[in-house]
Amino acid sequence: NNLEIMGITDESILCSGWLHDVIEDTSFDFDDVSKSFDKKIAQIVSDVTKETRLPKNQQEKNYLKQLIGSSWQAKVVKLADILANVSDLKNSELTKKQKIIQIKYKVKYLGAIKSGIITNKSKIPNLSETEHLLNLVLSQYGQRKITLF
Repeated sequence: NNLEIMGITDESILCSGWLHDVIEDTSFDFDDVSKSFDKKIAQIVSDVTKETRLPKNQQEKNYLKQLIGSSWQAKVVKLADILANVSDLKNSELTKKQKIIQIKYKVKYLGAIKSGIITNKSKIPNLSETEHLLNLVLSQYGQRKITLF
């Protein structure tokens, strides 16, 4: 839904948004996604998938590098995911401290995708609305404003 709010209409990106956690959270792998959909969608999904078999510290380092090197399509899927995750924190049973830790991770991810989002802002028609929604949530957790364009 967040991708549609952003004005994204490309079917591959929208499909990747629905599938973004499928490799991380199920037994599906890249080849399964590629066979069931196509290689472009599988690549976008793979680009936003964290390698969970690594130690947590190494996972995060690798994931940030992976996001930095990903396509703009993967970056916009990650942006939609971040917006969904931070917006849903209010419904979470996490403690305030745990929520702030989650926000800090999401802000790091935003840093990794920001330049790709800015470079491709013309392909994201409602980016300013997305930025506004994101900043509303981030401000509730004491985070400073982020700019995406």
